[in-house]
Amino acid sequence: MSVNDDPNAQQREFWRNADVWVQEQERLDAQLGHIGLAAMETVEGLPTEANVLDVGCGCGQTTLQWSERVGGSVLGLDISETLIDVARRRGAAHAAERPETAPIAFEIADAQTADIAALGAAASGRNGVFGGFDLVFSRFGVMFFADSAAAFANLRAATRPGGQLAFVCWQTPRQNPWLVTVNKAVLEIVEMPDGGGPAVDPFAFADPDFVSDMLGAAGWSDAGLESFETEVLYGVGSTLADTAQFAMDLGIARRALAGHPPEVHAQAKDAVIAALAPFETSKGVVFPAAAWIVTARN
Repeated sequence: MSVNDDPNAQQREFWRNADVWVQEQERLDAQLGHIGLAAMETVEGLPTEANVLDVGCGCGQTTLQWSERVGGSVLGLDISETLIDVARRRGAAHAAERPETAPIAFEIADAQTADIAALGAAASGRNGVFGGFDLVFSRFGVMFFADSAAAFANLRAATRPGGQLAFVCWQTPRQNPWLVTVNKAVLEIVEMPDGGGPAVDPFAFADPDFVSDMLGAAGWSDAGLESFETEVLYGVGSTLADTAQFAMDLGIARRALAGHPPEVHAQAKDAVIAALAPFETSKGVVFPAAAWIVTARN
């Protein structure tokens, strides 16, 4: 398969191996949940039987939340079979416990290239009469496409006329020290290996003008960005040492430390603990954070 056939192959490989996102699912949901809920609250005027597409759904928390809010169906989409396996288990448990909520389906697919309308028709059980999604939603799951405009054009093609888009993405690294602080501490101990730069860039949508222009190029209208300034509780119920290890298991820090001996990992952990200490509170390690809540219409 060529790059043109699978433009997000690097992303697929990265998230396929994102075992820490499975192991730390509850902690990550606790960190990000309130931001996703804030984006959900911006969505108004959905039809009673609304169909929702949750893009980059990961382990499925937001998909389950939408199933409690709408009367149609909810489809969670992610490029990682590793994460979708967890989401499907959670979805089955949720349906058993809450049979009155909207039907849920999870699919492994690349939102940039997949036939999303067909997936939506199958998920809703309305093959042949599926009119498109009433809402496309994402909590930090849409910043990683090889071609963002192409991906959002594909998402729009699966959305009914007048349908809505709502997602959250991070603002600048400076406004989100939860990542910068840890990476800086680790990279003072070890160098990033050649080719070891980020396979994902969580700050790819930090520039609001870029986001607005990109959505316009993809055919969406009435794009708006609302700043959401908040806090991220980085170590829920954890010691400082545990929080440091959790931070080192994610992203750049993990790749930079790969292959180094235990004594180097220990040295890096000491550096991360020292870097996190100024942010320690009685609740745990708390960082300021800033996201964009982005909305648009088809």
